[in-house]
Amino acid sequence: MKQDALDYFLQALGILFRVRRIYPPGTKQVSQACRLAVQRLADWGQPVRMTLLGADTIVQDRKMEVLPSAFQALFQSLQQSGCESVHIETDAGEDDLAAWMEHVISKDRGSYRSSKIVAGALNLEKHPHRPSVLAQTIAGYLELSSQVQEALSVLEGKKTEGLVRAREIVRSIAARLVVGKEFFQPIHELKDFDDYTFTHALNVCVLSSALARSLGASEELVNMISLAALCHDLGKKQVPKEILNKKGPLEPNERILVERHPAYGAKLLIGTPGVESDYPLLPVVAYQHHMGADQSGYPRLSACLKPHKLHSASLLVAVADIYDALRTVRPYRPALSVAKASTILIKDAFSGRLCRDYVSALLSLLEVLVPGRGVILSDGSHGTIVETGRIHLLNPIVRNEEGRLHDLSNPSAPQLSEVKEEAMQSFHTQD
Repeated sequence: MKQDALDYFLQALGILFRVRRIYPPGTKQVSQACRLAVQRLADWGQPVRMTLLGADTIVQDRKMEVLPSAFQALFQSLQQSGCESVHIETDAGEDDLAAWMEHVISKDRGSYRSSKIVAGALNLEKHPHRPSVLAQTIAGYLELSSQVQEALSVLEGKKTEGLVRAREIVRSIAARLVVGKEFFQPIHELKDFDDYTFTHALNVCVLSSALARSLGASEELVNMISLAALCHDLGKKQVPKEILNKKGPLEPNERILVERHPAYGAKLLIGTPGVESDYPLLPVVAYQHHMGADQSGYPRLSACLKPHKLHSASLLVAVADIYDALRTVRPYRPALSVAKASTILIKDAFSGRLCRDYVSALLSLLEVLVPGRGVILSDGSHGTIVETGRIHLLNPIVRNEEGRLHDLSNPSAPQLSEVKEEAMQSFHTQD
């Protein structure tokens, strides 16, 4: 059986580790152990990926409930050295395995990279020496997007291993957001990227994580919201691609299918072992993220049911979801600029469709409504923000063309209506 071939390779790695701890490098015993491991890898015939995350150990898409004694010592050594991920190419040879094993034996906590084996702590950069921070971040982002595809594909099969993969991604995102806001750049640079489903899931996860963190949520809650954001659109798997990618308007029956995806996603997640007990927020966000703060969206509640308060995480993810969807090329329209996307968020906030506090927080995070930004007010007048809102970002102080100041927090003042395309010069707004 194919799975047996993988187990035999893992056992051979464990034997190599055990032998190398006894015998010096280059001895006959070590060479024989390397040869056996290479043979077992060839029998498996695929790259091998191992993830060590806390108490969880994942090999390929299988969670190892019990580590076989043959390679238990190797895995424990990897964990102790801070190694969280190992990727071994199919054609790794004896020299490749021997060199990596020397690194493991040395208990070096640094990452290990060769043309055939990459091992170390979870991170976004898989390839060194990139020409710029932007290129480095985008390349890492695309690598993470492929991991999202893998994790969500496993989750679609209701496998617990998909949750562990998703947690790994959330952890990587959290680590990057602590470093600085350059991690937002790919969200704006990759608006033409073809693989919308998985890139969108990643973008919404990044935005939701940063938004929750900026609002002072606990680390535990930030991670839970991030995981829910990553899985929010799982139900779209049940909607035919020709409908999701249709260039023209949807027919009524097609729209019904699209509007069922939140329910599909919630049902899928509830049916995944461990979700209800450990991650109860996931199906809630999947079901509610299109309902709208005013519950004007979908799924629509039966008329006999009283409106109920939506979970704050659903309202937060909804803001990130709509912003990223607006900023991305879709079959039926081009990507909108930051200014146009922000304008739509502002209008939805004032209409009650989106939570005003979360829209305000996101636009603050993205540095949209800052002094010097040109805006249009609800009375048709044009102006420039001179001071951000003291209480609420959506109520800044604006100087109009006649030099008159408007404090938009004043009930008699006009409302913010539109963000102008001009003067959008902050770090993330290259359209």
